[in-house]
Amino acid sequence: MPQAFEERHYPITYWARIWGFSQKTVREWFRDEYGPGILRQPNVGRRSKRDYTTITISASAAARVYAKRTTKDFIH
Repeated sequence: MPQAFEERHYPITYWARIWGFSQKTVREWFRDEYGPGILRQPNVGRRSKRDYTTITISASAAARVYAKRTTKDFIH
């Protein structure tokens, strides 16, 4: 299995389309997720435009979050 830095990373839009959720929902799922396979690129100081962070996610990191969100304890 490749290291997290060797894996291809996909944008939030990709995972939202695959899983059938909105980009806003998927972005929220990854907001507090850190670790291997999650890249964040803050875009700040853009003169009169709001700051934002671009997040790209590898398949292994997506699998980790998917597993967490589909556990019995998480589902109401």
